[in-house]
Amino acid sequence: MPPSRRSFVVACTAALAGCSVLPEESEPIEASASAPAVLPGSSEYSLVAESSPTIETTVTVDFSGDVELTSRQDVIATVFQRVYESASGARFGLLTAPAVRVVDQPEVVRDPLTAVDDARVVVLATDTDVEALSEWSEDGSATLLGTETTQMAAAATLSGSEEALARVRVRAGEDSVTAVATDPDDDAPPFEAVTRDA
Repeated sequence: MPPSRRSFVVACTAALAGCSVLPEESEPIEASASAPAVLPGSSEYSLVAESSPTIETTVTVDFSGDVELTSRQDVIATVFQRVYESASGARFGLLTAPAVRVVDQPEVVRDPLTAVDDARVVVLATDTDVEALSEWSEDGSATLLGTETTQMAAAATLSGSEEALARVRVRAGEDSVTAVATDPDDDAPPFEAVTRDA
């Protein structure tokens, strides 16, 4: 007698336990940030670049449980780019990206910029060429858009010059904001001065 459908389902479930299961591919999610994070006009920093580039990437979400699942979703995101420069030449960049829902669960949202190569993010945030970039490491905390979060530090070679970098990321409504500052030791990054009209 051939096995029943129930037996087949039970057998398949047992075989999949503890394995990585990839869902079927779906159409890319297309999303745009709703409002840019900006640095209000000040004598210390001036706006040197602004645009709305489109980023194509693949966001991955891992789930743990009886069955370990990995969901991958292609994302086409339009982000707001604002780059500022101080009188001393320090750069301060703000990237506002849409927070996308990767799976059919409202609480599972991701910042597509976290799936983009770190050097590419620095290029966008500083509007410079990146020849070298170290790994990011935790370096205290900072407040951005009213949210205190971990500050990350790295060393980089930007357009031929060695620079120290500081990076902060926070959720802001339906968006996510990434701020990157160069030379944070000599020019304190204006993270707390950032505003956003949601």
